[in-house]
Amino acid sequence: MCRDKDNYHSISVRNRVFSKLGELTKKVIPGTEISRAKVVEKLVNDSHSSLNTIEVTNDNQRQRQKI
Repeated sequence: MCRDKDNYHSISVRNRVFSKLGELTKKVIPGTEISRAKVVEKLVNDSHSSLNTIEVTNDNQRQRQKI
């Protein structure tokens, strides 16, 4: 299953969340079914990217206000 245990970790989710992940496997990338693990990976990466963008934008606004 996992070939390199140093690159993977497991998480626990409630049954309701697990069911929702099953539904999202067909919706996250339209026309493609991906694994639950890939759904989690994509959602986390997308959220992380957007939060970092917001953080940089806020920092830029603060710098503009100082000037």
